[in-house]
Amino acid sequence: MKVSYSLNGQKLDSDHMRVIVGSTHYTGLSPVVNTLQVKGRHGVVVDSLVPRLDAPELTLKVAAWGGDSDSRMARFRSLCLLTPGLTIGRTEETDDGLSRDMLTRAVCTSCEPDDEDERPFQDLRRMTAVFSLPDAFWRSDGYLRQELALTGGRLLRGEIKLPSGGYWTRWAGEANNSKSLMADFFTMWMGEPNNSPSILFDRLPAGWLSDAPIGDMIMRFPAVTSLTVRDPASGTSVTWSGTRENGKPWLYINVSERAAWTSASDSAWSGVGTDVSTNLDYEGEWLEIHPSISAGEYALNIKTTGVSSGSIVVRFRQSWQ
Repeated sequence: MKVSYSLNGQKLDSDHMRVIVGSTHYTGLSPVVNTLQVKGRHGVVVDSLVPRLDAPELTLKVAAWGGDSDSRMARFRSLCLLTPGLTIGRTEETDDGLSRDMLTRAVCTSCEPDDEDERPFQDLRRMTAVFSLPDAFWRSDGYLRQELALTGGRLLRGEIKLPSGGYWTRWAGEANNSKSLMADFFTMWMGEPNNSPSILFDRLPAGWLSDAPIGDMIMRFPAVTSLTVRDPASGTSVTWSGTRENGKPWLYINVSERAAWTSASDSAWSGVGTDVSTNLDYEGEWLEIHPSISAGEYALNIKTTGVSSGSIVVRFRQSWQ
């Protein structure tokens, strides 16, 4: 697999500069598990359903050569200093044509030259930078939307294989379109006829579409009076109940911001509407969607009252470890 990186949208790989080490394929996981000792009981009580993670670290070692190696390395150092507004982009490409883009916030914790690798009168410069990733996971650059029944359903597939031979096709121009809608797998990956070459697939690897917890979704509900949304993989949930103003049938819940609002518009994703956040609650822990261990897919179980027809739309970003 070919992996390339960028800082604030500026690609690091060029004709005279390369990322020669990109940490490992996966960043390290460091769970934070709070425990409590109870009198009269052996062992400990774990006070969290879902272990939380510290910010992982990513190490990038870059090399620049040629007459402009100093200016290229100075540019890299300048990008590292864009704190706290720094983002790292990562693009992964497989040998058979699959490609995916991901993004995460970053803070540079060190940026040091590799002095032992430099020689007088040689235009070769190397530097190692270490970044802390505050969001813990990589996210897709664009948002996906999935329509679910009032009872919930599958949000995102896990490993995908063809049931009986043949191939799925995708035209080459769609290879890096991370902002396609995903009502189903076919919506994102089935190409339209055109004059560009086609790419054939008989499967997608497990976790290719997403393999880490998703917590930054926004959900849109029809005119409900109460709801419970639960992730069967983690047991986390969110609930809401209340009344709404006449003429504002849509209820939105921003899970990461713990905010809810009603609106007359079916596209009020930005939060414009009547604030009803005080009606939010949860059972156990706040909602976070995890992939199932068995199939790697993401799903939601939903219960609603006050409405008998319609659908629920979830707007979210894919997430990777």
